[in-house]
Amino acid sequence: MLFFFCAGLPAQDKCNVEVKVLLPAAETQDAIVALRARKETVTRIYFFDTDALELLSQGVIVRLRRGAKSELTIKLRSPTGRKLNPYAESGDDFKCEVDQTEEGAVFSYSMRKRYVSEEPPQTGNEVFRLLSAGQKRLLRDAQASVDWTRVQRIVEVKSSAWQGQAQPQLGRLALELWEWQGGKILELSTRVSSEAGSSAYAELRQLMETKRLSVSPTQRPKTTIVLQSVAHVAPQ
Repeated sequence: MLFFFCAGLPAQDKCNVEVKVLLPAAETQDAIVALRARKETVTRIYFFDTDALELLSQGVIVRLRRGAKSELTIKLRSPTGRKLNPYAESGDDFKCEVDQTEEGAVFSYSMRKRYVSEEPPQTGNEVFRLLSAGQKRLLRDAQASVDWTRVQRIVEVKSSAWQGQAQPQLGRLALELWEWQGGKILELSTRVSSEAGSSAYAELRQLMETKRLSVSPTQRPKTTIVLQSVAHVAPQ
């Protein structure tokens, strides 16, 4: 993966930490009941890539989420822990996150832009025209090679999300079910301080045992699971 990030890097404590565990989608209703989850919200998510997932292979995710607030997002996921300039001067919504999973902590960086059109784009050229200057700069600084003529909308996901009851040491929990043609994924997550990532993951797993909730045998990022399933690409 190509990540050559610039100087002036943010410290890890500037990044949000999200602890995540995947559950079997067939147990969604059990999880809703066990966690006393409520306030369901439904959105549609569209992902863009080439047939061979050339963007994902470079750690690049292009995503459009449509709901009460629609956003076009460029996201870079760094498995090496390298950090990126926060672009404090940019008007874009820059976000640094750390995903704490079974495999450890993975940094990601994203920029969002409000999307106001009624219809989602279909082609890469349409997406490129919609990108802000900050989003294009993010791709340049990561040295991501993107042939937008080969990019297309490759999958639509229905996202159903619920708020779980707050838990000691973990705070407010979130359940999110992704459904697409060919599969389903259920994720349990919570946001914690940068110092609490690994300990919060252990707490979340302990809570699942207490609530008699199962853990999915697959614990890869859900975006990767979706894209590889629709492109029929074997997991790396």
